[in-house]
Amino acid sequence: MYKQHRKVMFALAFPLMVSIAPTQANFKGEALQKQINPTLTIVSAKKINATTIEVLFSDNQRLTFDFYGGHIFRLFQDNTGGIIRDPEAKPAASILVSNPRKPVHLLNLNDSNNQITIATDEISVVIDKSTNLLTVVNQKNKDKSIVFTKPIQFEKGKVTLSLQEKPEEYFYGGGVQNGRFSHKGKVISIENQNSWTDGGVASPTPYYWSSGGYGFMWYTFKPGKYDFGSKEKGQVQLTHDSDYLDVFFMVNDGAVPLLNDFYQLTGNPILLPKFGFYQGHLNAYNRDFWKEDEKGILFEDGKRYKEGQKDNGGIKESLNGELNNYQFSARAVIDRYRKHDMPFGWLLPNDGYGAGYGQTETLDGNIANLKSLGDYARKNGVEIGLWT
Repeated sequence: MYKQHRKVMFALAFPLMVSIAPTQANFKGEALQKQINPTLTIVSAKKINATTIEVLFSDNQRLTFDFYGGHIFRLFQDNTGGIIRDPEAKPAASILVSNPRKPVHLLNLNDSNNQITIATDEISVVIDKSTNLLTVVNQKNKDKSIVFTKPIQFEKGKVTLSLQEKPEEYFYGGGVQNGRFSHKGKVISIENQNSWTDGGVASPTPYYWSSGGYGFMWYTFKPGKYDFGSKEKGQVQLTHDSDYLDVFFMVNDGAVPLLNDFYQLTGNPILLPKFGFYQGHLNAYNRDFWKEDEKGILFEDGKRYKEGQKDNGGIKESLNGELNNYQFSARAVIDRYRKHDMPFGWLLPNDGYGAGYGQTETLDGNIANLKSLGDYARKNGVEIGLWT
C-alpha cells in the first residue's frame, strides 16, 4: 500500500513537515534560551565578612563564596536552608585540618555591567548575571582557569557541576584509581569499591588537579563520579550523591603548588621511607596454585600457567622455592625485577585475605622462610613487609 500511494502520501506529508519545522525550531530555541537565560536570577551580592561573599537568587536561595586564602575558595549552597557545615560521616571523621585557612589580604566585590566580580589579589570570580555561569581568572597570567558551562544542577539526592575542558587539558587524582593515571576522556568513580584490579577503586579521594591551572575537592563523604569528557568532548561533569553543594576550588600553576593547596586543607601526607618511593610488589605466596593452561601466563620453563586460589592439582606457591617451585615463589619475583633492571623497593608477600604469614596461627610455622626471604631481599636492596 505504501508503494502504491507513496507519491500521494509524500505530497500530503510535505505541507505537514513544512508547517511543523518552524514549531520545532521555536521549541528548541526556547529550550536553549531557558538554559542560557534561566528564570532564576541574581538579586544581590554582599560581603558578609573579611573572607565571605553571599549571592542571593530570586528564589531566596544563597550561594556562598568562602575564601581560605587568596587563591582557594569554598563554594556552598544548600537549597533546604542548611548553614555552612562539615559533612556528616559515620563513624565520625574529618577531612579538613584544624586550621585550614591562610590570610585573605584583599576581597573586593563589584556588581556592574550585568556581572558580579569577586576579586582577591590572586584570582577573580566573575558571575554572568544573565546566565548564572562562573568564570575564575588567574590574576597572575590572566588565564581563565575555570569556566562553568552550565548553572549548578540540583536534583533529588544529586548535585552536578559542568566545567569547560580545554583541548590540551589533562586531569589527575581521585585517589587510588587502579591502572589509571591521566583521566582525560574517562570517567572515574569516587567510592570505595574495595577492588584492587585494573579499573577498580580503593581509597578514593574527591580531589583532582588539572593541567589547566586549578585543583578541585568536593567536601563530602558521599559517592561521586567525575566525567572528564567521555560522554561529551570538551565537558567535565562532576557529580556526587548529595543534597547540597560544598566544594573547594584552588587556582595555581603546576602539580606541586596545587597539591600543596590540597595539603593546606587536608594536612601533609606521611613521609615515606626511602624504599617507599620505589615500585612495590604485592601478592600472596601462601595460598595460590598454578596449573598448566595454554591461555595462561608464560613462565621461565617455557610453559603457560593459570593461577587459582583453590587446589586445582597445580603447583602451590612458596616464599623461596622451598617446595621445588622456585618460579612460583616470592624470591623469583625479586630476581625478575633485577633481571629486567626494573626499580624495585619493597615486597609484600602475603597480600590477600587468607594468604597467611601475617596471622598469628601461621606466622610461627613460616618464620624461618620469612627470615630467609628477608635476608635475600635486603641483599638486593628490597624491603619486606607483612599485611597484618
